[in-house]
Amino acid sequence: GPNAAMAGSGGRDADLLGISHRPVGGGHVSLATQALRHQDEMIDELAMGVSRLKDQTMMVNDEANMQNHMLDEMDGDVENARHGLEAETLRALKLKEDQSVWRLYLIIAGLSILLFILIMSGL
Repeated sequence: GPNAAMAGSGGRDADLLGISHRPVGGGHVSLATQALRHQDEMIDELAMGVSRLKDQTMMVNDEANMQNHMLDEMDGDVENARHGLEAETLRALKLKEDQSVWRLYLIIAGLSILLFILIMSGL
C-alpha cells in the first residue's frame, strides 16, 4: 500500500543523493553518483596531502627557527672571541713594548756603568 510507495520513492531520492548503493537501471550505479564518490575521494586525498604539507611546513619552520637561534648564539660567540683576541693582542703588544723598554733601560744602565768606570780609570 502507501508504505510501499513511500519506500520506493525514498529509495530513488536516496540514490540521487548518492547514499544508496542499490543498483539503478540494469545494475549500474548512476554516473552522477560515481562522479560524486570519485570527487569525494579526491577531496579526501587532497585534504590528507594538505595536512601532510602543513605538518612538513611547520617542521621546516621549527627547524629554521632553531637554526636562526643557533646562528645568533654562534654570532655572539664569535663576537666574544674577536673581542678576546683583540684584548690579548693588545696585551701582547704592551708586554713586548714593556720588554723593549726594560732592555733599553738595562743597556743605558750598562753603558752608564762603563762610562763611569772609564772616567774613574782616567782614560
